[in-house]
Amino acid sequence: MKVIIFDTSVLSPFARAGRLGVLDSLTRGARRCITSHVEKEIEEGISRHRKLSQIQKQGWLHAVRLEESDELKLFAAYVRRLGSKQSRNLGEASVLAYAEVHGHVAICDDETAVRIARSRGVEVRRTLALMIEGVRKGMLTEARASRLLEELVQAGGRYPCQGQELFSWARMKGLL
Repeated sequence: MKVIIFDTSVLSPFARAGRLGVLDSLTRGARRCITSHVEKEIEEGISRHRKLSQIQKQGWLHAVRLEESDELKLFAAYVRRLGSKQSRNLGEASVLAYAEVHGHVAICDDETAVRIARSRGVEVRRTLALMIEGVRKGMLTEARASRLLEELVQAGGRYPCQGQELFSWARMKGLL
């Protein structure tokens, strides 16, 4: 079974938009995990965004911890590469380290983290790719995907296009 590891950059907009059920549907069939560092980021964000607490209630998300020496060494390397200071980017570093060590798929929208991980051969997927795949599989209509993207943007998600531009952007990137 494929295992995917979510970063906060993906989970937060879905939670804040009240659309975690859509994310569940788009990734069903894989074992879906978050690291303890991502859990901590989410917990720390609840005081500012109450809807983040919904992430903790998702039975389909499983927590994993970086405990093995190779995981911890790689985590430290990612922390250095991402320039993590004052607890910033620790979620991304943990997701990428865990995915790389175990050959899992990282689900992350942070541009720098994605670029670094891909340069190391880590498979990384982004929110927009998940949505386009959902359209191709008939899970979302184009109209629903465009509306969903608008909702995610309104909830604080940062993407290279707006909802009405999604499919022209996807075609330009070769996703459709």
